[in-house]
Amino acid sequence: MTMAPISTTVAARRRAAWLVVGLLAFSAGCSKKTEPPLVLKKDEAVRFPDTFHPESLGWASPNVCAGCHAGAHSDWLESHHAIANRLIDPEKEKEAFSLPAVTDEGGVQYRLSEEEKTFAIAEQNPPAGMPKGHDAPVIGAIGETPIRQYLVPTGKGRLQTQALTWDPAEKEWFNVFGDENRRPTEWGHWTQQGMNWNANCAWCHMTDFQKNYAMAEDAYHSTWLAQSVTCVQCHSGMEEHVESARSGLYTSRATEPDLGLAMENCATCHARREELTAHAFKAGERFFDHYRLTLPDAPGAYFADGQAREENYVYASFMMSRMADKGVTCMDCHNPHSGKAILPVENNALCMRCHATGQNEALIINPVQHSRHGADSPGNRCVACHMPERVYMQRDWRRDHGFTSPDPQLTLELGVPNACNGCHDDQSTEWANAHVNTWYGNSERRQMVQRRARVLTQAHAGHAESLGDLKEMFASEENVYWQSTWMRLLQPFAADDSVRDLALDALEHESPLLRDSGLGVLGQRPDQSAAVEAALEDDSRLVRNRAAEALLPQFDPSLTAFREWVEYAETNADRPGGALRRAELAAIEGDIPLVRQLVRQAVSFDRENAYLYHDAAVLLDRVGEVNEALNLLTMARRIAPDLALLPYSQGLLYAERMDYRAAEKAISDAVGLDPDQARWWYNLAMIYQYLGEPDKAYGCINRAVELEPGNPDYLIYRERLGGALGQRQSP
Repeated sequence: MTMAPISTTVAARRRAAWLVVGLLAFSAGCSKKTEPPLVLKKDEAVRFPDTFHPESLGWASPNVCAGCHAGAHSDWLESHHAIANRLIDPEKEKEAFSLPAVTDEGGVQYRLSEEEKTFAIAEQNPPAGMPKGHDAPVIGAIGETPIRQYLVPTGKGRLQTQALTWDPAEKEWFNVFGDENRRPTEWGHWTQQGMNWNANCAWCHMTDFQKNYAMAEDAYHSTWLAQSVTCVQCHSGMEEHVESARSGLYTSRATEPDLGLAMENCATCHARREELTAHAFKAGERFFDHYRLTLPDAPGAYFADGQAREENYVYASFMMSRMADKGVTCMDCHNPHSGKAILPVENNALCMRCHATGQNEALIINPVQHSRHGADSPGNRCVACHMPERVYMQRDWRRDHGFTSPDPQLTLELGVPNACNGCHDDQSTEWANAHVNTWYGNSERRQMVQRRARVLTQAHAGHAESLGDLKEMFASEENVYWQSTWMRLLQPFAADDSVRDLALDALEHESPLLRDSGLGVLGQRPDQSAAVEAALEDDSRLVRNRAAEALLPQFDPSLTAFREWVEYAETNADRPGGALRRAELAAIEGDIPLVRQLVRQAVSFDRENAYLYHDAAVLLDRVGEVNEALNLLTMARRIAPDLALLPYSQGLLYAERMDYRAAEKAISDAVGLDPDQARWWYNLAMIYQYLGEPDKAYGCINRAVELEPGNPDYLIYRERLGGALGQRQSP
């Protein structure tokens, strides 16, 4: 009897920590010569080019479009798109840097300086571990209102968004992390990958941005067409369009634009998503050929009723709403060039465009009767109740686009915020709930949302009994984004044949989102390899990517899906999860030096994430690097001494080396921290047997059987041990 290796007994817990900074704004410019890629050399001053492609500005500059589209250009100039990213402007920055020093909310003191129109921010007493270059002069600004962040180059082509942030309205500095005082070793510290501009911000603040991450160097060679979100970022065929207009051959298109497809273009920035391609998306292409969308199956991303909790950037919230399900698009409410609402929301004119006419199957509503608030009351505004605001980055208030209804009952049960108490903060939740019960009763819609919230909460808590509820929610759901959420939450139950059948049905759905979610189930079942292999030829890259990952041990570079998967892994190798994914392929191919390089890079991105060290150790163990794997687990235990998974995994590695005394100590530590893991007691019993201590082994296997009385492996092993003990003890 042998112990299973660490890679098969402990599930990989990837924490692909990633942050997509939301679209804010910025101004375009033109350069007269081609700039070199933005790669820093030691002690070299860094320039921040307006463009790397000046030869294209003859057709791509917004000023070219203004000749025929003056109104759209004028609207764009007032938008956040037009000021999303820019060079440092000495006049504009003068006010912010007029103070010589500032102290943030956590008590950290910063030194501000302006010398010959060069501006710098530096901590007075930087903590140990601060990387070189953190005090370099700022070379750019990202965003304008409501906040302005400054960009600092820190080497290898990296630009970082400084934590100290300027509020132009209040004319004061604040820390975007509040009083957290993040350490330089944390993923989310401003000098680390969580706040890296190249990976997290630039695509949504630039035009035709190419990250160009060099995995071997762990460096960026980023380029872009313009410092702003300009016309060509959202409109396809612009070069041909300009040429035909200049030649006098242009004719108006005969068909109306596909607004659904246009909305997918918006989603590339206004969505929390994982990138599948190396910034290859072009206007007019499909979202799911380039991105995997974050949904409420992601722990902490959403509240249980569907309201956004973390920064999710609107798109998924909207697509989960009844409005999107009825065909409403971004352009039904927003001017696409200015970003502003096409009608006022203060007097409900925008919302009543549909809710007074029945357009898009909207319910006819009288706002005063429906809201039970006076006509001039803030509580009579549709957006106050159905688009509540939440603050991000300390001072950036954003409206929820899920169009949920406030339910204080869910506040009482699950801590979900409700808009009633958001306004009436001097009243209790019970007071608000009594009014909602009296005014709106227990409608079918309200009951459905409450049930959805309860089932979602149970699933995130890992309740085994949630299987039936999840299947019921999946079967009753009509919105494909919610269906995909439930299918993703069914993945832990992949061994259940009824879940398999649901996943097979999902694989036939027209939505690539649901097909992808179904593959998440089928990829865990060896008996469904044929269905997964067929998905390698799916017409959506999202689905092909999932199939390739499930079949990675069968990696075949001659197949498109596997080549696409390599692009996906390598473009995300500047994140812990991406680096470990690429290391998995390196392990399969036997490229041990690359495995070592990538796991070290992954750990360097988030040096306080104990789970990351664990996953890196799993990969090193797979290629025979047991000593280095043990070193990583030792470091992880210093970071998280109470995480029982770490000593358990150490014990398995020591057992692999046949160092059973060290294995016994490590796994004993593990069961001391978490005594309810039956498998761990089973492994500890085997360790004691190898050490020649059958009495202790028998006690451990008894504990395993107590925890899982029906497990045949444990029962058989106990019977063998008992027999051996009886034989030894007999005269």
